Amino acid sequence: MKKHTLALAIASSVLASAASAGQVAEMNGVTYSVGGYIKAEGVFNRPDADAANDVSNSFDATARQSRLNFKTERVVDGHKITTFIEGDFYGGYFNSSTYDWRLRHAYMQIDKVTLGQTWSGAFFATAPMDAAQVNFWGPGLGTIGGNGGTIRPNLVMHYTSGPVRISLQDPVNTGAAFPDMVAAYTQRFEGGSGYTVAAVGRDVAQGDGSNNDDENSVFGGGFSFAGKLGMGDVTLYGSAYTGKGLGVYTGFGVAGAYGGKNSDAEDGKLVQQTGYTAAVAYQVNEKTKATIRMAHIGVDDDADSELNAMNANVIYNYTKGLDLGVEFRKQDVGTLNNTSTFPNIRPKGKQLEVMAIYKF
Repeated sequence: MKKHTLALAIASSVLASAASAGQVAEMNGVTYSVGGYIKAEGVFNRPDADAANDVSNSFDATARQSRLNFKTERVVDGHKITTFIEGDFYGGYFNSSTYDWRLRHAYMQIDKVTLGQTWSGAFFATAPMDAAQVNFWGPGLGTIGGNGGTIRPNLVMHYTSGPVRISLQDPVNTGAAFPDMVAAYTQRFEGGSGYTVAAVGRDVAQGDGSNNDDENSVFGGGFSFAGKLGMGDVTLYGSAYTGKGLGVYTGFGVAGAYGGKNSDAEDGKLVQQTGYTAAVAYQVNEKTKATIRMAHIGVDDDADSELNAMNANVIYNYTKGLDLGVEFRKQDVGTLNNTSTFPNIRPKGKQLEVMAIYKF
């Protein structure tokens, strides 16, 4: 009977309509939870005339961001054990209406240790202190957690003790001699205020990506600050970072490269970069919130590469679990615009997104 109840819980969640909620079952001391969301989005692209890959005005709509997760919790011999697995539908070909399941998270948490595929230490050091954005492909720009391709390492271990988090991660550089590392300290206060300071260290490839020169590497790293200040209906956000070897985490680097091992070195030397963000959110009323966010990254390479981005959104809570939103955004460098894999995701220019999301 308990197995039947759990099966119904999973089935009802998978087949959930906009009016139903996730189900929870418990048996043999284990709590099973199912959650996720359905998101429908439409994006108007208005790229600049000199955007890469000769893109033009377009409208793209999809529900493939929708996701489903499954969680278990139990206590064994005084130890709390949690498992979590989540996926969405961004696997397979991008230009298709038949999408494949893609693993986002798969981790276990035993007391203070988390092990598996989940958010990176750089993401945890910035995202909780950042302003809300609608854009699936741009949150974090201007911080050390801005590259969506590296925010969930293949394997990461987090150790948390009070305000301290230590993270060891599968290195982005395949020739690295040790894991990527992040150490962070977080303080939170009443009224929604708080801050996180973090240090990042990693073994960075110095080569140009040819002749198997990944072994020619050097230690790189940097420092980050992210914070927010709650003042009633208004919340202020700000962050700043600087360092060398951070391009694979920030999503921007030498010659404007988006991620990849060529983002951090030029002429065999690591390149310094600095970024910052500033945002303000206003709670208009109980159901409506408006946010505007600015971001900048500057790279000390031969081209003096820089990126500037802006997001402005309004999110309306129609009813419990259901949000409607609109966001205008622009940036002066294309960060995701490949005609074969990610067409028109974030070309240089402007975008307008409208969306509806139901969380269960």
